[in-house]
Amino acid sequence: MRFKLVTAACVMLSQSLSAQTLEESIAEAIDNNPLIKQQYARFEAYVRDRDASTSGYYPTVNIHGGIGYEDTQYNSGQKVDEQLTRKELGLKVTQNLFNGFEDVSEVDRRAFEAESERLNLLSDAENLALDVSRVYLNTLKAEQLLQLTERNVDDHKKVLADIEVRSSQGLSSRSDLAQIKSRVATAESSLLAARNNLWDTRVEFMRLVGTKPENLITPKADNFLLPTSEQDAVQKAIKYNPEIRVALADLEAANYEINRESGGFYPDVNLELHANYNDDIGGIEGRDNDMRMMLTFTYDIYSGGNTVSKKESAIWRKEEARSIRIRTEQEVTEGVRLAWNAWSIQEQQLSWLEQNVDSAKETEVGYEEQFKLNRRSLLDVLDAKVELFVARKNYIDTFYNQRLASYRLLNATGQLNYAMRVAYPEQWKEEVITNEKD
Repeated sequence: MRFKLVTAACVMLSQSLSAQTLEESIAEAIDNNPLIKQQYARFEAYVRDRDASTSGYYPTVNIHGGIGYEDTQYNSGQKVDEQLTRKELGLKVTQNLFNGFEDVSEVDRRAFEAESERLNLLSDAENLALDVSRVYLNTLKAEQLLQLTERNVDDHKKVLADIEVRSSQGLSSRSDLAQIKSRVATAESSLLAARNNLWDTRVEFMRLVGTKPENLITPKADNFLLPTSEQDAVQKAIKYNPEIRVALADLEAANYEINRESGGFYPDVNLELHANYNDDIGGIEGRDNDMRMMLTFTYDIYSGGNTVSKKESAIWRKEEARSIRIRTEQEVTEGVRLAWNAWSIQEQQLSWLEQNVDSAKETEVGYEEQFKLNRRSLLDVLDAKVELFVARKNYIDTFYNQRLASYRLLNATGQLNYAMRVAYPEQWKEEVITNEKD
């Protein structure tokens, strides 16, 4: 089924038509990603399996018939020696009245399995949104680092030009000229690496989103949705994270599987209607019709331990599902705490790194002035430029890493696409079961 995701940002008239926002990129990626479509198809298949399991609530109607040659030779009390064309037509209607609640348990089990697949679909969409956020921010960071590296090359080339003039006038030594040429070569090499890094991020962006990154805008997470504390983040994750809800649905499905297998310890009770319309049966010409309605039951007294083994197998699968739920909660909780620590620490780092940039810039300007007065060496100036370059690079790295940490935090709490205002199709939002346990 074809579906299309939209975002609130797409309909804002104030947004520039040429800009490519993070929200739009996420919606485009989810709409076209083959893994998302694969999981959606899987979810729909499980819904159909749930629908098929409800067939046990309804009667089964079977019609059988046949026609063919019959040779009857019978000589026990009454001699019969006939060759007739045997004709049969029959109807059987069976309505199960009780089977140890197997049908009810199977319907519930299938429903929770389908709900698990729906939640897996939401989890995949959340993780894809985080991947898009990462590559979106990495592309912006790579663009800024490229600009920073280009500026660094230009600054070194200006120094080289100045040193060449000074050297021609006998004011600078050959070692100064060699030193600056070496630094220019290093800056040029860094520029090539920065270009390559940008190309790599653009390729990954196109793979995830399906379009080229053009006119990207630096995004910012909705502070209103961000947790206020580490404990608040953990509580939101336990409540909303789709991976934990998947594990809970799988546990419920395993519980209903036990109930289904327990049905083998009870008899099957059916209401059956038989109607047969036959002709020339058993060597006797003429009609042979009958009709009956009966209440029947079957009870499995012994089956080689099959029933007991199936129930024990289901019990162990429930224990497996319980362990998976505990492990999933531990992993999600760990991810939340790591995301919270990264977000809060990097937020504090930004102010210090900003001061580092300001101080490094002030140092560079001062050293350049002192170099002109022969109070500083060329090496001092070049080192100051490197320090400023590194300070700016560290600030850019931390700035975008901190933005990504905020999206990781929203992803861990299961609210990233909600924060991105991504509107899911109705098929994704409708719960398969109504008694899901949070």
